[in-house]
Amino acid sequence: MSEGASAGLPNPAEFAGQLRAAADRVMASWTAASTSAAGAMTGGAAPSVPTLPTLPPMPATLSTQKLEAFLDELAARRAQVQALVTQLQSFDEQLGTLESGMKPFVDWTRTWADLEKTMTDFWSAPPGAAGQ
Repeated sequence: MSEGASAGLPNPAEFAGQLRAAADRVMASWTAASTSAAGAMTGGAAPSVPTLPTLPPMPATLSTQKLEAFLDELAARRAQVQALVTQLQSFDEQLGTLESGMKPFVDWTRTWADLEKTMTDFWSAPPGAAGQ
């Protein structure tokens, strides 16, 4: 025996064996833990590990989240306004087309009204005639 063995210390081969056994136990527990976690994810009946409660967000985080939500809402409103502007421009073009298309009818109606007035004056009795 070596001098270390006489002092109560194991020899190097025994010590290596003990380290190997400890490593095997650690690996076995890790394998069991990963297997149970995988079983829990896939619906197996493995014991669940309790989760830590989530901490409430910090005030600056809340403010950032609120500001981001506000900016998102603002961008959505601007997109709606842009869509309305596009629709109104299209509607204005349609009204302009209708207006320019109606002008000949106004001229034609005015000409027709003048003709009716002339015809009415032509067929009416002269002033001072018997029926008046």
